[in-house]
Amino acid sequence: MVFHKRRRSPPMPAEQSRRQSDVVQSAWRHFRGAEGVIAFLNTRHDALDALPLHLAIESDEGLERVERLLRQMSLKA
Repeated sequence: MVFHKRRRSPPMPAEQSRRQSDVVQSAWRHFRGAEGVIAFLNTRHDALDALPLHLAIESDEGLERVERLLRQMSLKA
C-alpha cells in the first residue's frame, strides 16, 4: 500500500516562489543564522507596515522594499 501526501492548498505560483527564495537568501546574508532570519521575516516592521515575508512574496516592489530595509539595517550595524 502506497500513501501519498495530499496537498491542502494549491502550490505557490512560480513568481511568488522565486521572491520567497530571494528574500530568504537576502535575510540569510544579513543575519547569517536561522534564528535571526525567521524572526526578521515573521515580525511586523513599522517601516514596511507589514510582515517582510508576506510583503516580499506579494510583488517585486514588496521584495525590493524588504531588501532595501535589510541594506539600511546593514549600514546601521
